[in-house]
Amino acid sequence: MSDATFELPAALRERQPSIDAAGAANLRRMVEHPDAPRWNHVAGDRLDAADLEWLRALRERLRTPWPAPEQRATSAPSTPSASVLAWLAGRATQSPHLRAALRGRDAEHEFATLPTMSREDLALRIGEVVPDDAPLDEMLVYSTAGTTGHPLRVPQHRRGVAAYLALVEHALARWGVTLELGPDRVGAVLLGAQRETVTYPCVLSGWDQAGFAKLNLDAAGWPDADAPRRYLDDLAPELLTSDPLSLSAFAQLGCRHRPKAALSTAVAMSPALRERLRERIGAPVIDWYSLTETGPIAYLCPAAGAGEPEAMHLLSTDLYVEAVDEDGRPVADGERGEITVTGGRNPFVPLLRYRTGDWGALLRRPCRCGDPAPRLVELLGRAPVLFRATDGAIVNPVDVSRQLRPYPLVAHELEQAADGRCSLRYRAFAGEELADDLRRALEGLLGERPGGAAIDVLHDPTLATRPGKILPYRSALTLESLLA
Repeated sequence: MSDATFELPAALRERQPSIDAAGAANLRRMVEHPDAPRWNHVAGDRLDAADLEWLRALRERLRTPWPAPEQRATSAPSTPSASVLAWLAGRATQSPHLRAALRGRDAEHEFATLPTMSREDLALRIGEVVPDDAPLDEMLVYSTAGTTGHPLRVPQHRRGVAAYLALVEHALARWGVTLELGPDRVGAVLLGAQRETVTYPCVLSGWDQAGFAKLNLDAAGWPDADAPRRYLDDLAPELLTSDPLSLSAFAQLGCRHRPKAALSTAVAMSPALRERLRERIGAPVIDWYSLTETGPIAYLCPAAGAGEPEAMHLLSTDLYVEAVDEDGRPVADGERGEITVTGGRNPFVPLLRYRTGDWGALLRRPCRCGDPAPRLVELLGRAPVLFRATDGAIVNPVDVSRQLRPYPLVAHELEQAADGRCSLRYRAFAGEELADDLRRALEGLLGERPGGAAIDVLHDPTLATRPGKILPYRSALTLESLLA
């Protein structure tokens, strides 16, 4: 069969309305490669001509620089920009949550006193958040991995997803990296290293029909043990996106191909770990701060560690980012607080002072890298956490989240001690008692403890109601020890 006669399945054609013949040939190469994994999902960018024009306009907006630091107050500002206030005003009457939060309030002059949102609003009251006029026939639903608590199902729009392309380009440009894109290229590969996850190939019309693949490096999904290395070497992706654990698994494959950069998200990593991965992968490893609820927020400053503090520059002015205290009041510039976000690109989830659960400080003084955008410093996100099963296998927290997903948990904290023993504290919806079921679910993944000792499980109805950040996963095993 020639490339010109390659027919897309109907389900994929629906998800790739802007694919052309060259893109179809690119997709065929990824799908039918002799070393390709066993695909288990169908996906596409769903972008039409109007969406591509929207993406072009977003790229133009990102070229508009932030106000210079000397034009901004050095103390914590009390109101967002005029554009974010206009965005908020346009949604204030449509979202039940926003109507209640803004009733009788002047957002411009009273912004710092407006109520905050939390993960619980999205988990338990999403129907009050979604605007009345939201285009429900265009809704996509994304599940978070649950590495900051119980997984969320977050409504999303295809344009909010496509915005990642422009924001990635913007961040890479600050690092001096330009991707070579087109129908003869694979633009990016999203890597996982899990027992089970979705895998799929597609092409990105917003990247000129360049290929994209979501891959899982677990050996069970490949033709043979060396197939992942051969496949990645042949596809030669311009960019890797992943997390520290999966990047570590990639670094141990022995690939000849060197991507232009690797974006690391989901969890935080130390400068030492980042440097070790950079040496192994042969490309800059750039921390990327992004949440399913908010989209991309910030990227690692290129000058980090070169006379500047470890910092992440905010990406775009369409998100207003604050650091607030436990009462929701903005803290001064340079003081630590909980990272809180207003705005966004997702028409289904208008965020008003959304508490991310991550803590850090905002700096607005000039940065030596030249980016005038404010910086997040001392960001305490999610540190890499690994668990070890009784058979010695390394278990990703994402796999643990998948085991816990069937249960109505509002929050949980799982900890593994140096001797391998595990304890789980959880808070269930409506106070349900789930200890026995949760214990069996975890033992199915981690195995029973030596001597048949059960995994300790405790129902804690106060979890997620106490001040401070929940740490859903903690372990004595470190990623650094695996790379040593």
